[in-house]
Amino acid sequence: MNLKTTTMSYIKVQSEEIVWCPMDDRHILIKKEKDVVIGLNYCQGEEIQDLLDHYMDIDHDLTRFYLAVKQALCPDDEVNQINEAIWAYVRYKNEMW
Repeated sequence: MNLKTTTMSYIKVQSEEIVWCPMDDRHILIKKEKDVVIGLNYCQGEEIQDLLDHYMDIDHDLTRFYLAVKQALCPDDEVNQINEAIWAYVRYKNEMW
């Protein structure tokens, strides 16, 4: 009996990452499609369970804000850009109210 094997290749189409930012005391949820950010959310505090229980849905307003301002943010690293955008977004929302 001859078995034919094929070489398989995998392409990451969607990913979901949770990043802990200890200096800012927050967890950030980053959803990507083909390595492009398609969704963000975050939870202040060190308890990851809060994020998992209440913040796993995309915050569309935050995501749109990030995508609009990311070019103006420090380009050293994507997580830092996202974190800066969250701070700016929170300040912006607080000034609106």
